[in-house]
Amino acid sequence: MNRTITLAMINNAALLLALSIIYSIGYTIRFRHKKGLDLFNGLLISLVGIAIMSFSYAHAEGLVFDTRSILICVTAVVFGAIPASIAAGMTIIYRLIIGGMGTLTGCTVIIVSLVLGLFFKRFFSVKRSKFRWLKLYGFGIVVHLGMLACMLLLPRHEIREILLQISLPVLAVYPVGVALLALLLLRQIEFNEALANVSEAESRYKSLFSDNLAVMLIIDPDTGHIVDANPAAVSFYGWPISEMHKMSISQINTLPPVELKAAMKRSMEQSQNYFQFKHNRASGKPVDVEVYSGPIKMNNRELLYSIVHDISDRAAVLKALQESEERFRTLVEYAPDAIFVFSELESVYNAAGVKEREFTFTNPAGLRLLGAENLDELLGRHPLSMIHPDYHEEQWKYMADFWAGRVSPTTVERAYIRLDQKIVYADVTVVPICFNGKNGELVFARDITERKLHEQKEQEMEEQLRHQQKLEAIGTLAGGVAHEINNPLNGIMNYAQLILDASEKGTASEMYSGEIIHETERISVIVKNLLQFSRQEKQSHSYASIYDIINQTISLVNTIIKKDQITLDISPDEDLPDIKCRSQQIQQVIMNLLTNARDALNESYPGYDENKIIRLKCHEYRRDGRRWLRLTIQDYGAGIPYEFREKIFEPFFSTKPKESGTGLGLSISYGIVSEHHGKLTFESTPGNGTTFILELPVDNGWAL
Repeated sequence: MNRTITLAMINNAALLLALSIIYSIGYTIRFRHKKGLDLFNGLLISLVGIAIMSFSYAHAEGLVFDTRSILICVTAVVFGAIPASIAAGMTIIYRLIIGGMGTLTGCTVIIVSLVLGLFFKRFFSVKRSKFRWLKLYGFGIVVHLGMLACMLLLPRHEIREILLQISLPVLAVYPVGVALLALLLLRQIEFNEALANVSEAESRYKSLFSDNLAVMLIIDPDTGHIVDANPAAVSFYGWPISEMHKMSISQINTLPPVELKAAMKRSMEQSQNYFQFKHNRASGKPVDVEVYSGPIKMNNRELLYSIVHDISDRAAVLKALQESEERFRTLVEYAPDAIFVFSELESVYNAAGVKEREFTFTNPAGLRLLGAENLDELLGRHPLSMIHPDYHEEQWKYMADFWAGRVSPTTVERAYIRLDQKIVYADVTVVPICFNGKNGELVFARDITERKLHEQKEQEMEEQLRHQQKLEAIGTLAGGVAHEINNPLNGIMNYAQLILDASEKGTASEMYSGEIIHETERISVIVKNLLQFSRQEKQSHSYASIYDIINQTISLVNTIIKKDQITLDISPDEDLPDIKCRSQQIQQVIMNLLTNARDALNESYPGYDENKIIRLKCHEYRRDGRRWLRLTIQDYGAGIPYEFREKIFEPFFSTKPKESGTGLGLSISYGIVSEHHGKLTFESTPGNGTTFILELPVDNGWAL
């Protein structure tokens, strides 16, 4: 190998190191546009190329060799098309100025190096990889094989000699130069980019940390020492930055040291990054803060980065809200009245075009009112499902007016059906509400069941009192009328008897006088009943056996009852006590009840029927500390129509034909029982018969 050629090529390669200086210069100068930087780099690279060509090896006049191929191909790979094209153009111009027989070959080498360099940059990555140097070395071989191929453009007699002299040095040195120069520049680029990233990171850190309005602290998790604090932290805590650099986070955070250390550990392990603390300030008044904290690596140290937000106002609002909710919850939980919430259903509309509702919430009083053990038993139920059907139409109309805004919230009475099917009454007030983001109704229901039952009982007692007063008034009137009728009636009867005695048999006067006597006797019976109804006739009273009273009554009616093919089922309990009473009057009451039962059965069953039965039962019970006897007489007749039930104890009211009764039997019986301090009631179902209930105290309080 020609030593002169080799030394010249090595000197040329050394000049290529100027490229790294060019890149450093271009990197330090800030250009507004990238094209300005490319133009600047292209001009500097052109100067290097001209310098290289100035120190070339001259084989003959006009035939020179240098490392311009390395310069141009590496420039294309590292700097890109614009700087490389500028450098290629300038070196071609300079080569044309040199002139000589190698001018065409020299210019072609420059063009081939540029094209191959741009092709390599376009299709082969030069990013960091394990074999990047090998890829660049191969690229250098390809470029310089192209360079040797360009030697074919020389005069024919020079080609062989030139190739023999330069092939070995070119292929031995130039590819290595390409690889080394490209690696040097690429690593310098990567280093500068890393410096730029660090600078940018520092700039971002300054922007995010120093210029941020949020309070930020950097803490050593091992010692708790405050490594850094931004101006916002200095302003928030009130200590100067120099003093804060000397402080520990334990001087700010009010947590005990052990708990604070554990919190920092959780934050460093990233198992928890959100906390709520109380922090001290220079003013001495702790404030509520929320802290977002996590690990950060700075200067090869693992530190704790914390962002602190003042939430004292929010904490005060939340505390007030919690206290308000607690008061509301206490009011609701311990309210004596039931409170219900019904929320609207999505996409379910009723006939009025309003979204349907479902049960959403109730308080303990509501659970008690509806007989539920927990809220799950009521959730999702329709409002009407808990209201008695008698109120459905009224409730539907009221809610339709309520949803339409035609009525304001008012108190209405409703009957609810408990889960055990019992009926409870409540005064209900409905107001609109938004619950869990849905429109609905808030319902207040006050249980008035006891009051309602008490009112019903009072009403029944008033009705009984009015009925009793009515009977007493009628009785007084009947007694007075009976006494007034008795005297003229006796006169009519006596005169009729005189006429009868004076009449001959078979004459009209005998017939008429007999009829007069018959009718006056009938009137006499009615007068006697009226006197008994008015209690003008008193009888003696004593202890009597209920068995004797029943047996004596049955002996009087047994024959006629059997004649009507009626079965008597008599089954009083054993060992019943004697009762203090007027036995004949009680016997009269039982006989009247048996007669009414007989008439009801004959009306329903003219002939024999297996249901033609009268059942008489009697047993003892205790009420209010007193002993009572309850005697029931049951028939399976047609029953008492609803419209007659309030009239059956009224005097002269009867559903029988005139010739069958006077309508005084039940009235007299009611008066007798009332005088004995007892009760006479009935239960009847139309079509299924009637049961009369006679209740008598064993001791009615009469003095013997």
